[in-house]
Amino acid sequence: MILTLILIAIGALLLLVIIYNILQQYRHQQEAEKRTLMLRHKNIINETDELLLNASQLPFSKALVLVLYQRILSSLQIMQQQDPKNPQIQTRIANIKQQIAASSEQPQNSSNNLTPPESDRHAIQLLQLVKRLRTVLRIEHNKGKVNNQVLVNEDRRLELMRLKINLMNLIKRTTQALSNNDLHLAQQFLTKGIAVVDKVTDKDEQLTNIADKLQQKLEEISSSKQQIEQEQQARAKEKEKSDLDVLFEPKRKW
Repeated sequence: MILTLILIAIGALLLLVIIYNILQQYRHQQEAEKRTLMLRHKNIINETDELLLNASQLPFSKALVLVLYQRILSSLQIMQQQDPKNPQIQTRIANIKQQIAASSEQPQNSSNNLTPPESDRHAIQLLQLVKRLRTVLRIEHNKGKVNNQVLVNEDRRLELMRLKINLMNLIKRTTQALSNNDLHLAQQFLTKGIAVVDKVTDKDEQLTNIADKLQQKLEEISSSKQQIEQEQQARAKEKEKSDLDVLFEPKRKW
């Protein structure tokens, strides 16, 4: 009888140990998942903050700014659910809500004018920024945070920005080719740019001006090449005439 009681006690103790270990593992797993979730949303907030800091480089629309602010707010609210007593999260949520309210009251930015990139490296940075913004828009749309019309409008605005960056950089490369007296390369750049921009049916004023500038430069190059060819032909005729004069000039008598 005593042996039976001892065995039962040992079995109960082992069961308690097993249950305790299971609970500990579950608690550790929950904490690990919480840390992973908090880190993921912290990274989302940092990434979105970085995008907002670049608003001076690209003409962000009101709708795009609100999408980015709402993205930060959504992540902060998820973090608050995991850590409801964190005062830093509470303060940041209050600040973001104020920024959303202020941005909502701002008039719509109708200008899509883009400042030309300063260098090839700057152009690449702007293109990467446009790509990241388009990716964020699609992610938020997939989450149901951005409606179809906003996605279509903003994605098209960003696509036209990408086109402008490439065309502005192409104009800069054309200027460099002209400074090197490489008219053929400059003509190739301009012809390529015109072919691309001619396919755009919804040009804004800046894109139209870029298209006009490309066409003007191409006409100037064509005129320069024509002038050069005429000068070369004139020199060739003059040389041919000189050669004929030498051939048929009166022979001297000795």
